Amino acid sequence: MTGDLSRAGALAGRRNRRVKWLAYAAIVLLLAAVAWWWISQRAARPRYGITLDAPAAVADFTLMSTLGHPVSLYDYSDKHVVLYFGYTTCPDICPTTLGDLKQAMARLGDQAAQVQVFFVTVDPERDTPERMAGYLQFFDPSFVGLTGSQEEIEAIATRFGIFFEKRSGATAADYLMDHTSTVLVLDPGHRLRLMFPFGLTGEQMANDLRALMR
Repeated sequence: MTGDLSRAGALAGRRNRRVKWLAYAAIVLLLAAVAWWWISQRAARPRYGITLDAPAAVADFTLMSTLGHPVSLYDYSDKHVVLYFGYTTCPDICPTTLGDLKQAMARLGDQAAQVQVFFVTVDPERDTPERMAGYLQFFDPSFVGLTGSQEEIEAIATRFGIFFEKRSGATAADYLMDHTSTVLVLDPGHRLRLMFPFGLTGEQMANDLRALMR
């Protein structure tokens, strides 16, 4: 009788240890799953630019392009659209930003096909489509330049919160343009999702674009 009780006690002890081990294993697996989810969600979100979580679709617009014909924003509903407002005679900020965007496209590899970069001039007086086409060739042949009347450019820029103003130079033809240097990213639904402030590297832009496209 005593032996039976001992065996029963031993079996109960083993069952209890097994239950405890299974409970500990379940807790560890749960914590691991939560950690994986948290890390994956953190990695999947843009980390460097300014994100807009609940944006509304922007209205369509049409401008003359360096492709030789007018281009509308909604023509690119299958891509993420990157908009940058600048001008070809900008001495520093514009070429730096376009260089960073060039690096971003290179780092995206095959995913670059899902992105279209538009360079919208804030100096339509001097930036003809031909001039812009030659300028953009120095950066990336896939970049498309857009231009229009002063009124058209101002209306579109204002819609996106972009400011620009002519700053007089030594002569009437020698002037600079003060302008907002923010890069804007729209998703295929034409919603403004990301804003890159000046100074982000091509790698940082590529990381955010890749996260946005997931």
